[in-house]
Amino acid sequence: MAQFDVHEVKTGRYLVDCQADLLSHLESRITIPLEPASERPPAATRLHPHFAVQGRTMVLATHLAGAIPTRSLGRKVSSLIEYEYEIKAALDVLISGI
Repeated sequence: MAQFDVHEVKTGRYLVDCQADLLSHLESRITIPLEPASERPPAATRLHPHFAVQGRTMVLATHLAGAIPTRSLGRKVSSLIEYEYEIKAALDVLISGI
């Protein structure tokens, strides 16, 4: 489990683990759901960046960020580490509005 790993949960949906690796000893992780671009209307690009995961275009639903128990993460299917700055920028928009 690492920051910006993408996990598939039991419902078949994807979650991005956004919590710093330094805090891996905690029993919960801050995650953001990924939703199919076809299911989400166009939104603010910085708040909802798009990524390709498992061959599908997915939207980071930043406004739905939250904590879940680590045991609920499911299996890792991908990593978005190369999009670290875009994900952190989306969190900045959510938290500070900039």
